[in-house]
Amino acid sequence: MRKGTRLQLAAVSTALWMVTVLWGCGGGVPNVRIDRGYPDFRLAKTIMGEYHPMRLSVFERTGYAISEDLNEVFVLDLEQRRINKRIPVGTNPMGIVVTPDGRFTLVTNHHSDDISIIENARGEGVRTLALGNNPCGIALSPDGSRVYVTHHGGNRVSVLSIPSFETLARVEVGTGPMAVAVTPDGLYVFVVNEDSNNVSVFESESFRTETVIPVGRAPKGVAVSTDGRWAYVANRGSDSLSVIDVRQRSVVRTMPLDHGPVIMETAPFGSGQYSLVVW
Repeated sequence: MRKGTRLQLAAVSTALWMVTVLWGCGGGVPNVRIDRGYPDFRLAKTIMGEYHPMRLSVFERTGYAISEDLNEVFVLDLEQRRINKRIPVGTNPMGIVVTPDGRFTLVTNHHSDDISIIENARGEGVRTLALGNNPCGIALSPDGSRVYVTHHGGNRVSVLSIPSFETLARVEVGTGPMAVAVTPDGLYVFVVNEDSNNVSVFESESFRTETVIPVGRAPKGVAVSTDGRWAYVANRGSDSLSVIDVRQRSVVRTMPLDHGPVIMETAPFGSGQYSLVVW
């Protein structure tokens, strides 16, 4: 690996995946490890082969994946490395999460304007909940009592209770909201707005929009660090990563990235450390 100086990047490329590390950020911003994929996602890719997983959520050693080309959820046995089941969902699935207790898998379906609710113990009997306006990004509260769904065509976020899936609030945000992330304490919700090039931050209890933070062009993905100190935004239009100080509510670093980043998550590695997963 070629090690860079301050604010430069060091990178190792492989056939399919890349790890990038920002060395010596300074200004209180920690070094950032960025992975192109992570072990479970790479394993899902191997299991699914030609079906190309787009997003993956894991409970224990069962993976739940959606593909770019099919309106299905693939239930994967990550230990035995096989596809256990394929469950039909709505049209053009965009986001997927599994609740912390493993009871539900929730899928946003962009073109059919709904979400699919799968009871994992049954593995069938998908419930469809109409929401309208192109559901896109999805995130859970840390305790699994709420789910946040962005509406790319409606410039809002739906907040639903779990397990009743009743609507608690509809929060107006910027233009073309894509991804959504919740701080580890559950108090704040970060929403990236693709068409207005910013991030809306609202309070989870009052549903009041607290601030709007400008970022790069066409932001697509967002993740919050495991300690709640930093939020990271993938800007596809400007091929960059915006690092937001959660306390200050401002961008403190902008890093160049290749390949038009779209999806961003955090994943643990080592002891008490995490990496950003970007693809």
